Amino acid sequence: MLASTTAPLLVYSLALATFGGVHVVSELRYLDRRFGMRIGAARLAAMAMLLIAAVSVRSLGLARWMELRTAVSLELAAVALLALTAVTGRPVRAAFALAVAAALALATLRAPFDTAVVLAILHNLTPLAFLYEFVEPRARRRVMLPALAGLIGLPLFVATGVPRDALALGGIVPAGLGPRGSAGSLDPLGAGTLVEHLHVYVPEPLLASACAIDLFTAVVVAQCAHYAAVIVVLPALLAARDPDARGWLRWPRGWFHAGALCGLALASLAAFASDFVGARALYGLAASVHAWIEVPLIVVALTATSAITATCATPAGRAWGHSTSPQDGQPSSTRPAATDAALASVDSASARSGESPDPQATTSASTTTTTVSAMSAPGT
Repeated sequence: MLASTTAPLLVYSLALATFGGVHVVSELRYLDRRFGMRIGAARLAAMAMLLIAAVSVRSLGLARWMELRTAVSLELAAVALLALTAVTGRPVRAAFALAVAAALALATLRAPFDTAVVLAILHNLTPLAFLYEFVEPRARRRVMLPALAGLIGLPLFVATGVPRDALALGGIVPAGLGPRGSAGSLDPLGAGTLVEHLHVYVPEPLLASACAIDLFTAVVVAQCAHYAAVIVVLPALLAARDPDARGWLRWPRGWFHAGALCGLALASLAAFASDFVGARALYGLAASVHAWIEVPLIVVALTATSAITATCATPAGRAWGHSTSPQDGQPSSTRPAATDAALASVDSASARSGESPDPQATTSASTTTTTVSAMSAPGT
């Protein structure tokens, strides 16, 4: 928080350049290993088609082959349709998915660019849905309260401007630090001035307000917390509960996985240092995939029920607690589990209908912000 408040542009650009790509890969790996094998082929195909459509229109907008407002509107329309892939026979889940899709559609019609910015901000909160899905009800209070404090409470405190005012009183930052202040615009990567990046996390009606820099800084704090959650916390919890979890893809593990992420971080940092605007645009394409695929998964996560407690693989996993129900989820690995018999009838019914049972969680649009901002940023 101190670094973000003192030099928001520095923290934003370095965090994005170093951890942006790493967090996309880590989050996709978690989603696949946690939920991939629970998604039926037909539903997965529909999600893939909509993701391809969203990325395609984003690419056309970046290349200026399509009017920017049209590209953003069509991309968000695909996201609204993605929410509908979570619709099942369960009334609560269907109603939630329809409400999300309707809200996205209406917001897009009214203000597509502001809607994209708001979604980029909200994307930083997606780990909350994953944690909610991961732990059983009896453990949620002690798990969710610290998570809420880090992902929502701390950024809201920064948004009040109190931390910046306190640092100004202590002489750490210049009083009345503005977008072009010396500390606010520290720029080792050649990203530009802070004022050029405010639109990434600040809706247009608030760009000229006195609180714009505090709002931007607050979202940078949330962005860093999001990176920590998806790169460190969620993978660690999955490793504790189900170290043998597998998805559709064969992801690297152990030290090889850690080494690959370090290599990706270094390559990404070099690319951003060479051409920040171009690298951010390419990053936006990858980030849009992981952000939008989370929309239907969040709907499922927040409407999941808990009926059968799955056996946790390690003491750490049992400490966090996790439960699955035969309707909403199953062990994510393919190895035999104690709940196989209870789930057999559901699997059979799903096989006859051509669809896998709906998982507990699935999820939406950190820096997705950056993905849409790359399209709307001047000079991109």
